[in-house]
This record gives sequence, C-alpha cells and structure tokens, in this order.
Amino acid sequence: MKKVLGVVLSVLMAASLMACGGGTAKETSAASTEAVTEAKDAAETEKAEEKADAGEAVSLEGKTVGFAQTDSMSAWRTTETDSIKKAVEEAGGKLVVKDAGGDIATQESDIRDLVAAKVDYLVVAPLENNGLQGALEEAMEAGIPVILVDRAIDGEAGKYFTTSIRSDFVWEGEQCAKALEAALPDGGNIVIINGGYDSSTSTDRQDGFVNTLDSSKYKLVAEQDGQWLMDKAQAVMENILQAQGGDKINAVYCVTDDMAQGAMKAIEAAGLTPGKDILILGIDGTKAAFKDIEAGRQLASCTCSPYFGPIVVETIGKIANGEAVPENITNEDTLYTKDNVQVDLGF
Repeated sequence: MKKVLGVVLSVLMAASLMACGGGTAKETSAASTEAVTEAKDAAETEKAEEKADAGEAVSLEGKTVGFAQTDSMSAWRTTETDSIKKAVEEAGGKLVVKDAGGDIATQESDIRDLVAAKVDYLVVAPLENNGLQGALEEAMEAGIPVILVDRAIDGEAGKYFTTSIRSDFVWEGEQCAKALEAALPDGGNIVIINGGYDSSTSTDRQDGFVNTLDSSKYKLVAEQDGQWLMDKAQAVMENILQAQGGDKINAVYCVTDDMAQGAMKAIEAAGLTPGKDILILGIDGTKAAFKDIEAGRQLASCTCSPYFGPIVVETIGKIANGEAVPENITNEDTLYTKDNVQVDLGF
C-alpha cells in the first residue's frame, strides 16, 4: 500500500500546486478528480497483484460436502474426519459425515445416501479395494466429483472417482525396512502385523517392507491380521509370542502405530522389554509412537498424515474452477527415529 499512498500524495500535491499557482477552480477540481481516479486505479491494481501473490481462498459457501468415512475406531480416523470438517467449514461449506463402522456394505449404502441427498462433492475413505465401485460410479454419473482419500480402489479414474489423494504406502514400508536394517544389520526373525489383505494401505506397506529386506538375512516367522486395532494386534502378538517364543523374535513390524502399541503391550506382558528384546516399527506418526521412540521403546515410525482437510478443500476449489486435477495426488511423509523425532509433531 506504500505505492498507493505515494500516488495519492503525488497527485494531490500536483493539484495543490496548481491551485497555489493561480489555476482556476475548474482546473483545481479537475486535478483533484484526476488524483482520486489515479489513486483508485493504483489501489485496485495493487490489490489484484497481492491477491495473485497470495492465492485466492477457496469458497464453499452454499455447498455441501459428503464424507464417507470407514470408521472412528482410531485416533488417525477421528483426526482425519476433524481435519476435513474444519477445512470445509472454514471455507464456508457444510460437511455431512457418514461412518461405516468398519463394514463395507454399510459404506456402500452411506455413499448412495449421500448421492441421494445431492451433495455437491463426495469425499470417500475406502474401507477396501473392492465393494464400492457401483456406488461410486452412480455418484460420478450424477455429476458429483468423487475424491478418494488415504486409500485406493480397483478401477479407473474418471469412471469411479475424480482423483485420489494418499500417501505412497510402498515407500512408507521401504523406509521402515531401511530403519530395521540399520538397527539390526546382521538380520533376524521378523513378525508382521498387518491390517488385512483387502486394503491397498496394508498390502502396499507390507510389500514395501518385505521387498526391501534382504531375505537371506531377515526371516519372516509370523504374519497376522491385526484388523487395524490396538486390542486385536495385542491379542495377535500374544498368540505369536506363545507359538514362537519371545527369544525367537527380533522385531515386529506393524502397518499402523496403533497396532504397534498393541504389540508393545503384549511384549511387556510376556516379561520382555520393547526396544531391547524386540524392536518395534510402525506407521502413521502418532504422538504415542513418537513418545515411545523418544524413550527408546519403538524403533521408528513413518508418518502418514491424517490432515487431509486443506488439500481436500484445495482440490475441490480446482475442480470448481474447471481446472484439471491429476488422477493421483501424493502426500509427502517422513521417517522418524530417535535421531530426528519431535513428539509435538504427532497427532
């Protein structure tokens, strides 16, 4: 605005000098009018430049966004929902949330309900790779843009969804494998607790981990489904410890930090020390995991941010403006160990 003030002062000074120099009242009035006009033009020009530099905020005023969430059984899920709700409402829109409670048939029904309610945009966190295609296709055919978040589905963009925003799950698994290799260079016996085989999140994280490890040094001695839940993972780890013996296990890799917490409880209940007797790795970047990394109880955690709100609203804004959006948008993540962990960054 300094530039605008300069213009105003300059033109007003010119008008003032004209009046002092004996100019007529008409000339003085014309100079004043010219000053105001130039100042107004300069202000509008600078405002446009500032707006372009800062970027226009997305407005969802009068718009409704539907969100088909898988469940609310973990801190990650509730944080994701809260993030999207906050971002949509700050943009002036309304968010309608449907919680499938971990059931794929319910989520399919939830999506159809949101389509019937004629939401303007549909955000979906798919529970599984398959089972939602029919409902998603109905949404697309109804002209409702579909934004998948945090998980993928089998099927092509443009038919079942507009775009997919998620982390690189294979990369996350690879980073955990590299952390384990650095901490356990001579190899050892490994346990994997996954989230099942119907989700790309689980299978990709497991594939990235397993395919990175040197199979001649690292042996997979047990692999179980912890169903994404802390208590389920605890029960699974208890069974593995009984079957294998704690002294036969060197590390456990869980595809979420919540399940790593469950495995940790089972290890402690067996009289073993997490981080010493058995190394533990997880993914998501929870505050609990970061505290345990700082304390030496968990070896590493690779982040998988649940804060989808800002990027979802940004993507909706691009779609609303008719801009092309890529089929896949990748969220950037970070591997944290004791060397770089910051507890405050956890959710």
